[in-house]
Amino acid sequence: MSLSQRSDGRFIVKYKDDSGVWKQRSFRDKAIAEAFDAEQNAPEEELRLTMGELIVKYLHGNPDLFHETRERIIWLYADGGPCAFMRDKYADSLTRQDLERLRENMRARKASNNTTNHYQAYTRAILAWGVDQGLLLLNPWRDFKKLKIAKPLHKATLLDLKRLYPFLPPYLQWAAKTAFFLALRPGQVELFSLQWDAFNFRRGIVSIRQGKTGRIKNVYPNPVYMQEAAARYTEDFQRGIDLVCHNVGRRVLSYHKAWGKACRQAGVSLRFYDVRHLAATEMLARGAALAAVAAQLGHASVTTTGSTYAHVTPGGQSHAGSLMPAIDVDPL
Repeated sequence: MSLSQRSDGRFIVKYKDDSGVWKQRSFRDKAIAEAFDAEQNAPEEELRLTMGELIVKYLHGNPDLFHETRERIIWLYADGGPCAFMRDKYADSLTRQDLERLRENMRARKASNNTTNHYQAYTRAILAWGVDQGLLLLNPWRDFKKLKIAKPLHKATLLDLKRLYPFLPPYLQWAAKTAFFLALRPGQVELFSLQWDAFNFRRGIVSIRQGKTGRIKNVYPNPVYMQEAAARYTEDFQRGIDLVCHNVGRRVLSYHKAWGKACRQAGVSLRFYDVRHLAATEMLARGAALAAVAAQLGHASVTTTGSTYAHVTPGGQSHAGSLMPAIDVDPL
């Protein structure tokens, strides 16, 4: 033990710094001195953080973390979760074998590669945060790539939506319009949680918190849609309804049965999620800039937008070629 007490009553702790140089520090309180002494003289293994300990620090150190992300991380590492086996391992010692075991656990749950990649990204982000905070020397998963994902071909057309529209119940007609003009994901997180306070009718902007990332995106909708939205807002305000999309004032908890019935009646195959894809493809097909479409969708990078939707505008490449100027070349 390197703790001693001076004649004036103060406690002295001698310790080596990171460079191996001996130093000393004084304390008035003995308990604090003993705690400092124990920390400085603890075996190196005791100073390393397990993945569970790092996650606790990560969650405490990021109080503004999107609530769904927080819940998913807790589920991942809770008992029975696909990452539970890593909870008691030292964070800086995770290996490729641990990653492969996570992937195997996700395959056993019949999860897609996309979902597995998201969960891999959570752990990688936590490790990177640990390095940034000086809690880890390195991120052992930094260089591990994600699983390959085949980009789906979005074959739904605007004509499909127009055929379907008359068969939808009124509340789903308005919900489909809102999903289309605001490029929203259907479901409880975005579309059916959207409230009127997100609308700025004076500026013609709707500010939406995205379900996947928690980031705010600002959408500039079609003015005709905003006019209809303003009229609906007036009616809902008088009735004390905050939700933009609702069923006679009641929150929409499930739409699949009504949507499926309408699809059968219209003779079309169209997922509600396809409405968001249609919004992107129609903007691109009408000549909107890729960066502007990415902003409407809420994509952090135009690369995501381009790789997902470039193929749905087959005339775009030929149109681009037709814009090239002619160059007269003298024959040899």
